[in-house]
Amino acid sequence: MKSIKSIITILAISLSTIFSMNATEKNDLKTKELRTEIISFLGNNISLELEKTSTAEISFMINNENEIVIISVNSDIENLNTLIKSKLNYKKVNVKGTKKGEIYKMPLKIKAV
Repeated sequence: MKSIKSIITILAISLSTIFSMNATEKNDLKTKELRTEIISFLGNNISLELEKTSTAEISFMINNENEIVIISVNSDIENLNTLIKSKLNYKKVNVKGTKKGEIYKMPLKIKAV
């Protein structure tokens, strides 16, 4: 009887691990699609003069109308916050499966020209 309980427990843990891994992979796919769409909104040429490559982290959420709402931009560059908000705030995204009201964080790397 103990061995049956052990087998059932091991099977349950294995199945829960497999299902949680599949859920993560689907979320990663949606996040990649969302990132691609955001990068297309930003474009390749950001009109800032930089001396060196810089990084930023954008925190945003998707509202009920599938629009991006910028929460914050963490960066060393002062003008980047205004620039990103003007280019991204309230732009509609067409990625299905995103959770409304969930806060997403996206790293951004800006290369100096």
